[in-house]
Amino acid sequence: MNMTPNDISAAFEKEARLRQVAPIIRDLYISENIPARLVTSILETLYAYEISPGNLRKKFVKKDEITAGIKKRTRVKAAGPRKERATPEMIKFINMFHFKSSLQPQPVLRRYRLHEKALYSISQFLDSMFDTGNQKAWRVNPTGFVRQDGTNPAADKWQLIEASCDSISTMVRCNQVKAAQQMLDGLESDLVGFLNEMDPLFVGKIWRLALVLQGLGRRAPRLQAMETILGRMRIDSHMTYGSDSPSSAILDCILDVEEKDFRLTMRLGFQETLKVLDHKGSDANTTTLSLWSTYSQYFCKPYTKWIKRKPLDSTPSRPPKSASKAARKVASESPPQERLRESIRCDILLLKFDQVKMQCYNTNGLSPIQSDACVLINHYFAYAAYWICSDTERAERMAHDIINETRNFLTAPPVWTIKTMAFCVASKILAEIYRQCGQFRACEEIIMEVIGILRFGDRTCRVRAINSERDRRASNMSELSTKLEV
Repeated sequence: MNMTPNDISAAFEKEARLRQVAPIIRDLYISENIPARLVTSILETLYAYEISPGNLRKKFVKKDEITAGIKKRTRVKAAGPRKERATPEMIKFINMFHFKSSLQPQPVLRRYRLHEKALYSISQFLDSMFDTGNQKAWRVNPTGFVRQDGTNPAADKWQLIEASCDSISTMVRCNQVKAAQQMLDGLESDLVGFLNEMDPLFVGKIWRLALVLQGLGRRAPRLQAMETILGRMRIDSHMTYGSDSPSSAILDCILDVEEKDFRLTMRLGFQETLKVLDHKGSDANTTTLSLWSTYSQYFCKPYTKWIKRKPLDSTPSRPPKSASKAARKVASESPPQERLRESIRCDILLLKFDQVKMQCYNTNGLSPIQSDACVLINHYFAYAAYWICSDTERAERMAHDIINETRNFLTAPPVWTIKTMAFCVASKILAEIYRQCGQFRACEEIIMEVIGILRFGDRTCRVRAINSERDRRASNMSELSTKLEV
């Protein structure tokens, strides 16, 4: 191969540039154990050096120098505890990095044509929503997806549907099937004309709504919640946009998929939605981060991963003869330790929430206490901190702030609004924290305060008061079992 002088000089410059950034790569990739994808993003943004993750892994191989060479094979030890600071300080001040959790590989499904059409429809649907040449197109800002005039009428509609489904679920758990049927019929009548004005939240919310409705169908099959709600949407979509429209294809896929493929289909659709939204807009907004939290809650929590473990009630065996064997036995029967890269993803998610919160508080025209957008980002932030990232201290601080900001805005009688929802969720977070710490008196006081406020409100508030009463009884049973064990 003949190389020109320019090619030779370019190769030397590339090698010299690699030697300059090599210490930085070793510090981030090997010492801090940062994923290669994130290291390449840091190098490209801060140091103007481009390298693919594959080449980075080839040039900088992770190996233990102490155990290098041929040695006796040993069992892999359990992962160590989580690092206190998994993300370097330099990442906290960079806004260009995207939160891209490594999604699981696409599952193998049995109805390929139906699913391929639905996946193509997601991309086609969002292309039409964010078309810059259309005057009615949507755009992205820190609070979420808004129209060109800055309004977001879609969020209230979807919050109403989610609140109604939660109320129906509460009635089913309380064996009030007739009341649940009445709520379901009322929700079906409210859905008339719901899809006349499409919004980007349709492809973001439809997957969780389908999972919730499937759960209702399993608890109370005669309600036919899935066929009632999504069937109503499918009829309206066919009549308004046609049977070949993207929304109709998505609803057809959800309603016609086989039962054994249902959850895999929801995960597949959710994955495609997150990928397209990340390509179209930015992850630095409230709505996208809340969708990431929802996806993590349903598909990325430890109890959703199938891990081969020895059952605790297995046939008893002989006691281990040494301390190392005893440690291996305990490790085989205990849940796996959290991996470092999962900790980094949680840290980046919380950092993104923190950045969006600062933007909402600085750019919103209303004061922080009066702004629904600020209350909503605090609500999503506290939810992700407690139920997704298990950051109890941060969640407790944010829950106290939310309660202090929203308590004065709860009118008498209260109405189910964003502030009411945030107040209830924050109170539930504090009650759960107190219950886990054994502070049952403080837990009951918080729950009783919520019940006293919501019991005189509208129908949704009264149903939430019933749900809080169920939480109070569960807390009392937990306290009783703790006393009996002592």
